Amino acid sequence: MTSPLLTMKSLWHKKHVVVTGGTGFVGSVLVERLLQEGAHVRVPIRSDHYRALSKKRSEIEWLEGDLRESEYCERLLDDTDHLFHLASHRRNTEFHRKHCSDVLSGNVEMSLALIHALGKRSSTAVTFFSSANVPQALDVIAAMQAEHIDGFILGKAMSEALWTTASRQHGFPLLIVRPVGTYGPRDTFSKDANVIPSLMMKARESRDALVVWGSGEQKRVFLYADDLVSATLTLIENDARGIQYVAPPDMVTIKDLATRIRDIVQPDLPLIFDTSKPEGSRAIAELPTHPCLENFAWLPLTEGLKKTYEGWNERGRERNAN
Repeated sequence: MTSPLLTMKSLWHKKHVVVTGGTGFVGSVLVERLLQEGAHVRVPIRSDHYRALSKKRSEIEWLEGDLRESEYCERLLDDTDHLFHLASHRRNTEFHRKHCSDVLSGNVEMSLALIHALGKRSSTAVTFFSSANVPQALDVIAAMQAEHIDGFILGKAMSEALWTTASRQHGFPLLIVRPVGTYGPRDTFSKDANVIPSLMMKARESRDALVVWGSGEQKRVFLYADDLVSATLTLIENDARGIQYVAPPDMVTIKDLATRIRDIVQPDLPLIFDTSKPEGSRAIAELPTHPCLENFAWLPLTEGLKKTYEGWNERGRERNAN
């Protein structure tokens, strides 16, 4: 039987690949994986800030410019076999609502510029990273008329429409990946970050108790960054097209998640649930996944949390050493 690694190598070896958002916490994992598989990787950059890819920067082709400019995107996509579009204008839900127009426009402008740059080329395959927070049956009109507009979610939904119609018209292969909440050691760690790095930071800095917003009864699914990369490449290997969810099968409550994080970071710290704070929906829909992911070996959550916390600490030690 041919090993998955050999199969991947035959698929990506000497392919010319562009990864937007390649210095981000998911994009950098994807870039390293593609380099390992023998691909020639080009990454857009706006400043000399290579982040997690600093040690690999000599192996990557860097192209400085603005992803909102079509002329730059034409140079970026020159002689490209596959485009992975991960770059996004993103902060947190409060920011997405307060600056809904700016966030939406920033994400749509990048997709438009890349689509215009592709032109009528049908030979360049595209993988667009969206979000599982885009509702399966999204009513765009209702979303625009809602009391709180999330510019990130609406921008991702509109970008999905742009990529889908461009693919239909010009014939390039398109995969739209909708991952659930992704976490990993290269994420941004701050109190207003995604839920896992935010709880880890609060747990490490708290002296009296770890305060968790809401009742803790909300159910969520979390995805380790390396699993997202491996699952996406598996989908491509199996010629998956259109919208595909990437989601492990196991749900946890926020209370369970906070308890696991507390036990890793500061085991004796009490947990307090502040029900005066918003918590979002308590239940989430079960998401359909492609048959090729049926037997995927997802990293167990507790192991992923330990890797994330250890990786964050290691980054801190490296910064202090420098």
